[in-house]
Amino acid sequence: MRNSDDLDVDAILKLFEGARAEENLEPNEGLRKRKKRQVRQRISDVATAMFLVHGFDNVTVAQIAVVSEVSQQTVFNYFSTKESMFFDRSEPMMHAVADAVRERGSASLIEVVVESVASEIHPGPLESLDDADQIHQLHLVRLFCDVATRSPTLVAARFADLPRFIEEISSALGQRIGADPIDPRVQLATFVTAGLVEVRVQSAFHHVKHATSMAELYGDVHRDFLMAAQLAEPSLTAFDNLPDTAHS
Repeated sequence: MRNSDDLDVDAILKLFEGARAEENLEPNEGLRKRKKRQVRQRISDVATAMFLVHGFDNVTVAQIAVVSEVSQQTVFNYFSTKESMFFDRSEPMMHAVADAVRERGSASLIEVVVESVASEIHPGPLESLDDADQIHQLHLVRLFCDVATRSPTLVAARFADLPRFIEEISSALGQRIGADPIDPRVQLATFVTAGLVEVRVQSAFHHVKHATSMAELYGDVHRDFLMAAQLAEPSLTAFDNLPDTAHS
């Protein structure tokens, strides 16, 4: 069996493809949208694989473009910075949480926040991976966390999206009760929600150092997240019980 420390860019790309093999695709996705998504995913995968193998600061956008078989301009059409390629999952999570809290529906606010964030914790179809690939997947997560915490550029970039996250979540929460996003109650609920997301991230960075399997890692992260959610529940429930000012 190949040692996980010997993974090269091509091997990592194969693992990425395998991890997504059983993802549910949008059935009504048009050809143009599918092609754009595939190009974006290819660039993100190539960049991440190169960062993990060579180090974030040792990889250039020009090199990413060559391996991705696109122009540098195409890379920048999809990603404004190198950092955004590395943290490619942060934006979908932000939109997922915002979309979830924007709708009142029948579910409580704490339920939709937990469900939307927890959906990013689960490891996907691990049963489709053999033992060697699962070991490699865990190694990749360790590499990712190591690169993310060792590069000063990436450490700063992790918080670069925080203002956008706060803006989008506060807007969604404001719509939920018909209040201005700057309303102090909206702001508090926003920071509680952002705190839950950060707990999820920090828990992964902590537990990946000692986890012996992907299942163990995600189980530990999920348990930490639920502990934090239990503490956050009174605040989000109180927010959920506020009158809808748009219809009162």
